[in-house]
Amino acid sequence: MRATGLILLRRAAIAVFLAVVPPSHGASLRPAAETGECSLEGTLPATVAAVDEDFELLLDDGRRAVLAGLDFPPLDRRDLRAAIRSRLAAWLSGRDVFLGAFASTLDRWGRAPTRIYTSPAEGGESTPLVSVAEALLLAGDARFRPDSTAAACAKTYLAAEARARDASAGLWSRPEFRPIDVSNSAAAADLNSRKGMIVVVGAIRSVGESRRSFYLNFGDKLRDSFTVVIPRHNLANFGQIEPRSFVGRRARVRGFIETGSRIEIATPAEIEFLDGDASR
Repeated sequence: MRATGLILLRRAAIAVFLAVVPPSHGASLRPAAETGECSLEGTLPATVAAVDEDFELLLDDGRRAVLAGLDFPPLDRRDLRAAIRSRLAAWLSGRDVFLGAFASTLDRWGRAPTRIYTSPAEGGESTPLVSVAEALLLAGDARFRPDSTAAACAKTYLAAEARARDASAGLWSRPEFRPIDVSNSAAAADLNSRKGMIVVVGAIRSVGESRRSFYLNFGDKLRDSFTVVIPRHNLANFGQIEPRSFVGRRARVRGFIETGSRIEIATPAEIEFLDGDASR
């Protein structure tokens, strides 16, 4: 990688700047944080050689990285995936970046979970750096996925996603990706055939509990209700909360659905309370 390019990128990283999203992502980003876990601090230079069909970033030194905290369209939406991957590849392939690892070890597929900063698609190497993940979320090209490795960036990523969702940008313009209102029993029943990450919204009607878990029920009839499960061993992650106090509160929840209309959550990033904001 060219030394001049790295020097220019580093100068951009430590400057106080206005971040600009690539034109293809059509929205402005807030200035990137310079310190903290979700920032330029601790990042190292690298060069992206290619972006593969699974949205993995292949680096020119042979390493593989993945943008932690992002959920792209499922495999059965090949055309949509291909369009998003094409835009991302056009931006990043051959580009110098700063890469920050979220974990000290690789994931089970041999990839490094990362956050990545680089110059805008049509900017030179001396232009301000932007967060690739935030740009994708702002464009609606991805949804926030509550990966444990990306917990440090959860607030930042959720804020970027909210702007895209409120504007019905990208994926959020498509009904199949918008939050599912599980107050509707028919909609909750339809989840029995769904797999992968979902985002739901509704009011918590009741809270049940067992020796191992709490159960947030979003319907009046438990048999037909969508349920969010919080295992007791995960309660410490939520701080000083009392799940029984959630009754009557409106919430947006995200997670992975595998069997039936229920998901299990482990962190606060997976549940957002929307009291007083019925539009969301």
